[in-house]
Amino acid sequence: MKKKSKDARAANSARNVQPTKTAKGGTRSIHSAPESWRLYIGVTVLVFAAMIVAHMGGYMAEKTGGLIGAAVVAAMFTIGADRMRRLMTPLGFAVLAYMLLAGASTLYARAGKFAIAEFSCMLIAFAVFAGIVLYARESDRAFRRVAGVLAAAAAPVGVLSIDAASCNILMRPFRTVLLFLDSAHDPATGTAFYARLNTILGNPNTYAGLMSIACLLSLWLALTAENRRSRILCGVLLTINAVSYLLAFSMGSLGIFVLAVLLMLALCPGERRVSLLLLLFQTAVVALAVAAVSVRGFGDTVTGSPLPMLALAGGCAVFCLLEEYVRGRVAAALEGRGQTLLIAAAALAALVVGYLIAGLTVTGAFTFGQENDVMRTADLPAGEYTLSVRASAPLHVRVAYKNTGNLIQNNDTELAVGTTDAPISFTVPEDSRLTFITFAGGAPGDVIESASYTGAAEGSLKLGYKLLPNFIADRIQDLSANGNVVQRGVYRQDAIRLWKTAPVFGRGLGGFENGVVSVQDYYYETKHAHNHYVEVLCNLGVLGLLSYLALLGTAVWSLLVSRKTKPLMVTVLGACVLQMFGQAVTDLTWSSGSCMVMFFGVLAMIALYCGDTLRVGAPKKSGAVRIPVIVVSLAFVVLIGLNLIAQFKLYSADLTIDDLKTGASIDLFEKNDYKLSYLLSGGSEAGVADKYAADLQKAESNAIAIPLAQYYITIGQYDAALDTLEHGAAYMRADEQVWQQLFDLYETMLDPVGNMDALPLLGQPDRYTARMKAGYDKLCAVNAQQLDNVNLTARNNTFLGKLLKVYALSGEELNTQLAVFSGMVADTAYAPDVNADGAPDYATTLAGEVTWHGDGSFTAVTDSVVVLDLTVKNEGDYVLSVTASDLAGVSAAIDGEAVPLDAAGRSQPIEEWGGGSDAVITITVPAGVTVSHIGYAKG
Repeated sequence: MKKKSKDARAANSARNVQPTKTAKGGTRSIHSAPESWRLYIGVTVLVFAAMIVAHMGGYMAEKTGGLIGAAVVAAMFTIGADRMRRLMTPLGFAVLAYMLLAGASTLYARAGKFAIAEFSCMLIAFAVFAGIVLYARESDRAFRRVAGVLAAAAAPVGVLSIDAASCNILMRPFRTVLLFLDSAHDPATGTAFYARLNTILGNPNTYAGLMSIACLLSLWLALTAENRRSRILCGVLLTINAVSYLLAFSMGSLGIFVLAVLLMLALCPGERRVSLLLLLFQTAVVALAVAAVSVRGFGDTVTGSPLPMLALAGGCAVFCLLEEYVRGRVAAALEGRGQTLLIAAAALAALVVGYLIAGLTVTGAFTFGQENDVMRTADLPAGEYTLSVRASAPLHVRVAYKNTGNLIQNNDTELAVGTTDAPISFTVPEDSRLTFITFAGGAPGDVIESASYTGAAEGSLKLGYKLLPNFIADRIQDLSANGNVVQRGVYRQDAIRLWKTAPVFGRGLGGFENGVVSVQDYYYETKHAHNHYVEVLCNLGVLGLLSYLALLGTAVWSLLVSRKTKPLMVTVLGACVLQMFGQAVTDLTWSSGSCMVMFFGVLAMIALYCGDTLRVGAPKKSGAVRIPVIVVSLAFVVLIGLNLIAQFKLYSADLTIDDLKTGASIDLFEKNDYKLSYLLSGGSEAGVADKYAADLQKAESNAIAIPLAQYYITIGQYDAALDTLEHGAAYMRADEQVWQQLFDLYETMLDPVGNMDALPLLGQPDRYTARMKAGYDKLCAVNAQQLDNVNLTARNNTFLGKLLKVYALSGEELNTQLAVFSGMVADTAYAPDVNADGAPDYATTLAGEVTWHGDGSFTAVTDSVVVLDLTVKNEGDYVLSVTASDLAGVSAAIDGEAVPLDAAGRSQPIEEWGGGSDAVITITVPAGVTVSHIGYAKG
């Protein structure tokens, strides 16, 4: 038998032997066990689990995952110095700096609860990063396997998302897992499909961030597959990831993905470029075909249709056949034929452009599938219009428009509603940016044959796009006036405002989520700025932004120095970097647990396989990195562990006041929750309660002000309650609910009906009544500055009417003020008007047209119906009084029952039960009549 050559034996030895240090400082070799496919399947499952816990785990599950992640990191960093040197690259140091700043921010974060939850997800992702850098092998085969693990770990997310919105077979058992991780998990998450796949992650854009990287890795795996088995496995993986990514149809992500693919083509070695181009074309065709078929099996709720899953399986089979028998042969035929390739590429580009043009112009009737409504748009100039619709069945029609204000607030203004049975007339205003027509109530098979409009302009709506899947046609309707795009600009603007409050170190992780209510010009709900560059600036300050930019800069540096020696690796990793950091401009992908795991995995691949030539420091100096990481990791094991202990105790059945004190002392991140619970639970230990209350008053929180004010009211510290409410209203000025609760508490303090403790406050009008009136004035000022109005409840408006009258009577005797609270429900002369429209806030014009004069009086321009929505707190007999220029024709009703008015405009006494019951007063007024006053009070 022939002996192996010396070089062959050395190569084999290098693949299977790992050097380790001896006790005397030398080295010896030990043979590693053969790599097993079972190991990689296990690692893939672990990475998938990490993605799910970091993204879909409940609050406790995330922190538990973070604790485990920190412990794993500490254990991994005990590895030998030679492997530790792998981490000592510019990118490795950048990742460590980013993690260190994020971890440190949890100690000073405005909202420790939000901060530790987000950092726990980062710890999970960092554990994946450290595992790859420190333990993966340094070889081309190992690189391929790491890429395969990451791409394969994302694939189940895509499969489960498709299944959740269709046959719901795989998701049934998986929801049991999700409910275990998060008891508040909504079983409906991912079950709807309107214009795109909602996904089990709940956010299609975040999901797209994950799947886009999985697609790029899968493309590279298919491109570099060396045997039939590998080509089939990689083909299936690529088809699953590509189809599920396309169905999410995130336009921002897809835009970056196109650039990433072009970069991939540019970086690809010349001998493989033709093959990559064909692979991209093949993937696009199969994915589009499968998506077009799949959407017929989706709906607004779970359809039970197996069509999407069958289409996906069929797409995998077709892709594998093309991969095995077509692409390679075509690539070989085009190899070396530069002119033919250029002609083919130009023809392909022309075909794509032609298809897109035809797709947007070739239209006809629209046929309903599983969806029961469809929206179409038209760019109509200002003027009057009539819309006529021909449909096979009656449909509801709603016409609306969006102006700049609507785009900023991401809403619309209704113009008309009707049905397809009759023409619909509407007027498009001058400030309209786009008109929206929604057809609702369609059943599968119903057809909208045509929808034409006449008036200031004439034309027809484009209904059914014959060459485009419905989900794509739906998504492109508002490209010229997309509220999501405009609103994200508002998010970024508000994040910059917040950053200015803490420019160097930031507000800590979760700082944007906690503080955005304090800078809003109108109320909206979002946890993230949808631009990670701005969000990291807000949360971690200038230092944090520099550390994040260092991730990008050092990653690009590592790729540039490896461009010539490792072109295939750079091809895919360069595209991934562009996708990760490009989509971060428009989406919250870097704040998403699943995306973080994927992104840190890609960064680890760059650090390990492309940063090797940039490693710094001798192995013996690795302790300067290892020891601090171990210490910080163990510190967070302790801190998160104490947090979990306190949390489990908080939700236990045998919770005591002492447990709350213990939680406040051991939990660094959620101590305010324990302090507030201590106060609200009646804790009154000398020195403790006062200290806790003082600490809570200093907190910048969107959840503390109202319950803390309630505590102060309970113990009779009314000045402190007012201070707390004023601070809370200023911090959450755009939050309607906070203002409503504020005036509820004002009423609790000042209204003596059922509360005799209010009498001393009424007796000091300059101290209390005046401060509450100032709160009303503050809300009026807020509404004057904001894009929308804070609206109050009927109870609030009824109380404010009394407050404003008592304030006007503050020089009168106490009995006079008491009579207002005990005997008055409404007096339009003192009605609140926080939106400054001249009309009482509790008044609505139900029919006709009236002109309000700002003093509680109005004139009916046409025959009109005005409704006052009030609440009655005190029981008794009440009289309705109406003063008008002509009482003839004026009629009244209370709670739907007619109430006769005498010649003086007064009703007979009406019995009210009080207790906060509703009282709806309806006044019908003929045209031309002026009503100068409406009152409802005890006779």
